[in-house]
Amino acid sequence: MKIFKTQRALKLYLKPYLGKAVVGFVPTMGALHDGHLSLIRKSKENSEVTVCSIFINPTQFNNSSDFKNYPVDHSNDISLLESVGCDILFLPDDTHEVYQNEKRKVVDIGNLANVLEGEHRPGHFEGVLRVVKLLFEIIEPTKAFFGLKDYQQYLVIKKMVAVLNMDIEIVGCEIVREENGLAMSSRNKRLSELELENALVLKEALNHSKAHFGKMNLKELEQECFKILKSRSNPEYFNICNASTLESIDDESISKEIRAFVASSIGEVRLIDNMEIL
Repeated sequence: MKIFKTQRALKLYLKPYLGKAVVGFVPTMGALHDGHLSLIRKSKENSEVTVCSIFINPTQFNNSSDFKNYPVDHSNDISLLESVGCDILFLPDDTHEVYQNEKRKVVDIGNLANVLEGEHRPGHFEGVLRVVKLLFEIIEPTKAFFGLKDYQQYLVIKKMVAVLNMDIEIVGCEIVREENGLAMSSRNKRLSELELENALVLKEALNHSKAHFGKMNLKELEQECFKILKSRSNPEYFNICNASTLESIDDESISKEIRAFVASSIGEVRLIDNMEIL
């Protein structure tokens, strides 16, 4: 695996491939787990060259302690990437290396950025779009692979690519879960044994929503799921939404694409998850 610290060196190395080979890209913030590795495998299956980036992007954190405490283990990350045959790693040393050539452009993606995570983490998606746009410009991938645990992020990036007319296919990949059903997340590493057990309440609430959907009033179902979350966590939201627009639905506006979304804190660690309902 080739490792590049500067965007200049990376761009020079990738230049012969552009327009001649399918370049797959998996952006990450490191602290890699099997969920990330599944994205690398998916890229390997669908691309001729696979690039991964590891960069903890400060502009998408609205909580400074979350940024400060984000787990870092580059040595282990590199070993994991090598184990699944990743071809190239972009591992910049600092923020300047990524942002130095930025040409700021406000991207209007409509209401997608204002609900759920956008409502509870002001400025988060502005930071996500800034860094993903930059990484796309540096790497110029043919395809980019994103896990659907961050389902709203997947929709937001798809919208940005469409608005900016970028010739990149955004591929959503299914959520990878632990054997107990907990969605894999880098933040799970910060949970104690008891907190890991309590974190299962997110999946419990999602399962409850799926099992009872269509059998009771929708708002009452959301309230029941929120109450389940409160039993072992500190919930921010539990919403059942249109899966394409993330708009709230009611019993009269149920469509064929429905998804439930949850955000809740276990101790000091904030977790998100979602599940297809229809």
